[in-house]
Amino acid sequence: MNPNYKSLFEEITLPNGVVLQDRLGVAPMTTYSGNPDGTVSDAELEYYNRRSNIGGLFVSACIAISENGIAFPNQFIGFDDKALPRLKKLADEMKANGSKAILQMQHGGRQGQPDLIAANETVAPSAVAGPEGKPTPRELTAAEIDDIIRDFGETTRRAIEAGFDGVEIHGANTYLIQQFVSATFNQREDKWGGSLENRLSFSMAVLDEVKKTAAQYADDSFIIGYRLSPEENNEDSVGYTIEDTKVLVEKLIEGGIHYVHVSLFEFKKQPRGAAEQGSIVEILSKQINGRVPFVVVGSVKKPEDAVAALEEGADIVAMGRQALVDPEWTEKVKQGKEQEIHETIPQEMVGKLDIPESMWNAITSYGMVTVEK
Repeated sequence: MNPNYKSLFEEITLPNGVVLQDRLGVAPMTTYSGNPDGTVSDAELEYYNRRSNIGGLFVSACIAISENGIAFPNQFIGFDDKALPRLKKLADEMKANGSKAILQMQHGGRQGQPDLIAANETVAPSAVAGPEGKPTPRELTAAEIDDIIRDFGETTRRAIEAGFDGVEIHGANTYLIQQFVSATFNQREDKWGGSLENRLSFSMAVLDEVKKTAAQYADDSFIIGYRLSPEENNEDSVGYTIEDTKVLVEKLIEGGIHYVHVSLFEFKKQPRGAAEQGSIVEILSKQINGRVPFVVVGSVKKPEDAVAALEEGADIVAMGRQALVDPEWTEKVKQGKEQEIHETIPQEMVGKLDIPESMWNAITSYGMVTVEK
């Protein structure tokens, strides 16, 4: 192996004492490929097994924790015990090569799809109109908010029973938890809205519920992570900034989170409206200051990109699109064959990457990966 990449294969210890085998991970990627009843499909099991040797931290696609929060066609579900047998198989496949299997938990909120939800409606912190063509969500009642918090706990219980090593709370990418953080989409006048402190209270209530459930059903080795979007960009509002996110990060660390995961398309992205110079990763890394591992994703294709992300301030570098393109990425680096890494999908590999058909159609339609002509 090229000695320049040695840092990628150093162990790292989480605050609960769990040791990860390296500084690499697989970022959550929606598969659109669950069974019609919301259980994990055979195609998904093959997909996860194929990518189980990329890194020590393996985060699943997001699982719907409430029936009224389904956000994608064929999204797998965590709100029904009937999902457990196939979730157990998923955990086994993700752990096949020593990775820690993390189940990402999500509620779509206003990003849900009414035609996939029994009530044929979406719910959100507030009834704020969305883009043209999207329905205005119904405002959640206080009791419904409590129910959703409990749903995060119940999905955590099922993750434990299924054999996952941990869960990741999905507080990013405009889904329900981020909607509560946003002053644009959260216009409530009760304890869940108004000040930044109140708007962050839903995130912290979810974390508390997840921790309580883990304490009841798992041992101290169970991992709890949190994924966030560092700043918000809306068409009609600048939204929250990285300065607000720093407040959230501080609360998460004080609340006992085991890692913080930032959602980015480019790990060197500069923030807007920051009080200090540097990239988003640099700024948040200084804020975290080594107290918990910092997981970073965003346009990592080559091993030198991953090393650069560590130098930028990441503790763990996760790959999303690159994990789709080349599941053998890590083995090639270990064997000194990094020149054989594919950054685009060669024609001869089409149909040979264990990517479920629905997922393949989605990623190629949206241009998420490039297929060589």
